[in-house]
Amino acid sequence: MKILIVEDDATMLRGRKDNFEFKSYRVLTATDGEDGLEAALSHRPDLIVLDIMLPKINGYEVCRLIRAEGL
Repeated sequence: MKILIVEDDATMLRGRKDNFEFKSYRVLTATDGEDGLEAALSHRPDLIVLDIMLPKINGYEVCRLIRAEGL
C-alpha cells in the first residue's frame, strides 16, 4: 500500500512517516499543497493524509482538485 502524507510541519511529517513505515507501508511525502497535488496525481497513492493549513494551496483545495481528477 502506498501512502502520501502532505504536511508542512517537519516534526509531524517525520512522526507520521516513521509510524507508517514501521508498519511496512510505502510512504511518499510533500510539504506544501502544490507538491502534494503533483505527487497525488503522478503517484496515485492508496491513501492520502492531508493537512488542511498548507502553504501555496490549502488542503481543502488540494482535496477538491484531486477529486476532480477522479482519484
